[in-house]
Amino acid sequence: MLEQLWNGFLDLTTQFVIPDWGKLIALALPVGTTVLVALLMTRTVLQVATAPQARRGKQRITPATPAGIHMPGPSFAPIFAAVGAFLLFIGIVFGGLALVLGAMALVLTLLYWLGEGLRLYDRDVAPTATVLPAVVHDGPPPGVHVPGPSFRPLVGALGTALLFLGLVFGEWLLAAGVIALVVGLIGWLPDARKEYVKTVEADRTGHLENIPAPRVPTGQLTFLAIIVIGAVVLQSGVFADKSAAGSTAGGSAAPAASAPAVAGEPAAPGGSATAGSGGGTADVTVEAKGVAFTQTSWAGPANKAFTIAFSNQDPGTPHNVEIKDSSGAVVFKGDIFNGVDTKLYQVPALPAGDYTFSCVVHPNMTGTATLQ
Repeated sequence: MLEQLWNGFLDLTTQFVIPDWGKLIALALPVGTTVLVALLMTRTVLQVATAPQARRGKQRITPATPAGIHMPGPSFAPIFAAVGAFLLFIGIVFGGLALVLGAMALVLTLLYWLGEGLRLYDRDVAPTATVLPAVVHDGPPPGVHVPGPSFRPLVGALGTALLFLGLVFGEWLLAAGVIALVVGLIGWLPDARKEYVKTVEADRTGHLENIPAPRVPTGQLTFLAIIVIGAVVLQSGVFADKSAAGSTAGGSAAPAASAPAVAGEPAAPGGSATAGSGGGTADVTVEAKGVAFTQTSWAGPANKAFTIAFSNQDPGTPHNVEIKDSSGAVVFKGDIFNGVDTKLYQVPALPAGDYTFSCVVHPNMTGTATLQ
């Protein structure tokens, strides 16, 4: 009993002393982001709830647009764009046809939004093109409060771009993208707060005043550049243990050509391999390098269990092998592990036919397998 408790304690402390960074990042990023967003939303709700009420008359005055100002009406374009972005994220997770449909949905919604914006632009510019005033005033008309320029959308766009790159190329770029996006969104909150304070002040005093024009966020952009460069260097494996290349976790040699995959048949692409876990000769060898499978097709035995020696040659990048039948159903899913390493997968007996194999973490990594 005491020995079991002690072994359990050692297993628990191992997670902190020698953590699995892939699982740790996969757990910490969504949980930490969710907690941070919940705290910020709670703080914003409390600030709005405790803010002084605006001084108004007995009934709300219907706002009237000043003369010469055209205000665009309500639009469903932002909702459509959000749905399109959601479908694109779903496609990135599940891959295949879902990714194509998600990309098409986002492109169509953005084109719809562009067409709506062009119609509004033509409506504003065309009638007034020949009757522009002789003097163009600097600033909005009296009684109109217009938010000043902001660099936040640029920082948010950079963070989103890095986030998408991280979903494809690995966890270091993904972490940099999440940091950049969170920094941009958190910085947006004080700007929105300042605008809110100015609006409340204008409602109370009748004096409208814009916040000062922002300066270029050189410090923030420098910080983002540093973490991006660091993420690229770490993702490229410059500091990875060079001795790990060409060897496995168990210290055995890298996969080498050996006996054919099936008696009487030619060897599978890449030959057989010795697994890093200390297993024997494998029936099939699959290698991942540069976030892609080095061979996009291989052959294996049908109607009997066989082994796959999967060699992950991308330092610090998680990969695995998942096999699907012609209907798209998953018939085998190997464990995900970081490179550089080699694992021996035990695949159950499968009927003869054509299959597809891919990496769960990187859906762009695909190939075909023939069992005969």
